[in-house]
Amino acid sequence: MRQENILLKSNYFCNIDIIQKEIKECEIRKRKGSGCVQKDNRGITLIELIIAIAISTIIVGAATFLLSTAQKNYSSASSTVDLQSEAQILMEQMGTWIMEGNRVEVNAAGDRLTVYQIPRKVTTARPTGAEALKTDASKRVFWLSNKLNGKTMLYMKKFDGITNPDSDTTDISDSDAILDNCIGEYVTGFTVAKSTSDAKVTITLELKQGKQKYSITNDFKLRNALQ
Repeated sequence: MRQENILLKSNYFCNIDIIQKEIKECEIRKRKGSGCVQKDNRGITLIELIIAIAISTIIVGAATFLLSTAQKNYSSASSTVDLQSEAQILMEQMGTWIMEGNRVEVNAAGDRLTVYQIPRKVTTARPTGAEALKTDASKRVFWLSNKLNGKTMLYMKKFDGITNPDSDTTDISDSDAILDNCIGEYVTGFTVAKSTSDAKVTITLELKQGKQKYSITNDFKLRNALQ
């Protein structure tokens, strides 16, 4: 019995020493401004772990969705800009060729344009130079075709050495639908109309890249149209 009392007293004083030591350490931390923090070595519970994983999953999912949406919006805007740029460049080039010509022909379907460039000469009878010299003329033919890899694109082919445009029979064929003649990779629609005086041409282009579409219409007037 006496030994048990001695053991209890020993444990009591030992606990007091530990408590006093912790109090002193706490006072030291207070003076240093760090405050007293009670140590907790219990770790995290399973529920806390599940909650943390769920929150992390939600954050990662939201971030992935936002990045995916931003990427789609960027791709869509980029495709639209590409189509607009190609349409503008193509229209400017076609406009230059048309205005350099002096006669245009459009087929009945309105999907093929032929632009003739016929040399002119000044004669004594017509000093203004309105008479056309119908030799050594040239022409450019614009048309749509899907003969190359099954993809619809806009083509242009130039024919030189036409002796008489009035009786010209040279024409394009399926074999002319080659990359060297392709001028519009994304053009899926090509419509042409000319005025009754043949001095003005209206062109409409429809372009498509992926899901993006773009349409443009321009008028061009021949500078030296032949009547």
